[in-house]
Amino acid sequence: MADGKWITELTSSTPLADAARRVLAMRLEVVRDHLPLALREADKDPEHVHQLRVGTRRAGAALEIFSLCLPEKEYRAARKQLRRIRRAAGAARDWDVFLLALGSAEAQPERQRPAWDFLIGYATAQRAVAQTLLDAASPNHPFSFERLLAETVAAVHKPRSDEPIHVLLDLAKPLLGGLLRELHQAASGSLEDYDHLHQVRIMGKRLRYAMEVFADCFAPDFKVTLYVKVEEMQEILGLANDSHVANQRLTAMRDRLKATRPGDWRRYRIGLNGLLRRHRERVVCERQRFVEWWKLWQESGGETAFTALLKPAAPVTS
Repeated sequence: MADGKWITELTSSTPLADAARRVLAMRLEVVRDHLPLALREADKDPEHVHQLRVGTRRAGAALEIFSLCLPEKEYRAARKQLRRIRRAAGAARDWDVFLLALGSAEAQPERQRPAWDFLIGYATAQRAVAQTLLDAASPNHPFSFERLLAETVAAVHKPRSDEPIHVLLDLAKPLLGGLLRELHQAASGSLEDYDHLHQVRIMGKRLRYAMEVFADCFAPDFKVTLYVKVEEMQEILGLANDSHVANQRLTAMRDRLKATRPGDWRRYRIGLNGLLRRHRERVVCERQRFVEWWKLWQESGGETAFTALLKPAAPVTS
């Protein structure tokens, strides 16, 4: 099954409306194909929900990139439905990640097993609730999404006549340049505040998904070097985010237990506190890994090379 990561048959000179139809069709088809698996077979393989979540992110990114080729009505309808599915899939995926990271209670030291039994039971129940929310986010499946896909692609039109954008490269350079500057601005601030680090992750994700669309507008080094580095950054920040989410949930559980079930809290305290400490330490570790990545990205000339690639072509003189 295609994941919609790379878009084939595009070039720098592909007319923008043609590129929009191809990209939107491919990215929305990925969501359509993974949606029934996430709805009906998520208990067999958590990867189904993961791929649906990533698919909605890529489709949402494509929708934003080519918004100038869509009427407002179709653009808003597609964005609303993708956001609804993405959020529901995201809630389910976060609990899947939490459970996968826990592992089995039997693998833990004996003193921590009561906490693991509690956490596995609680997270499993929350995951079941998240699945019902995913079902609710996909009403009248599969017909509603099939209709959305067809209507969105059919609505694509040429950019307005006042737009100086006609082919794919006309859009690629200014859009990627803007995303690169936003990433630089976010990463240049204080990263001790996790909310700030999370903004870096969001900016990096937007840049990565845009690079996937525009890869064939540039020489192969764009994909095999620059994209790989951005992908590496996203993996680091993704691990930090997983631990940050786990830390929030564990803290809420701890506080609720201490307030409402102090006897249970005494039984679970060692395991919960140990897991909290582990996730807090991983956030710090991954933050430091990102700082080192960013320093190397600057010193190795990665950002400089990327910026140079996006400069407008020099005018031809006679």
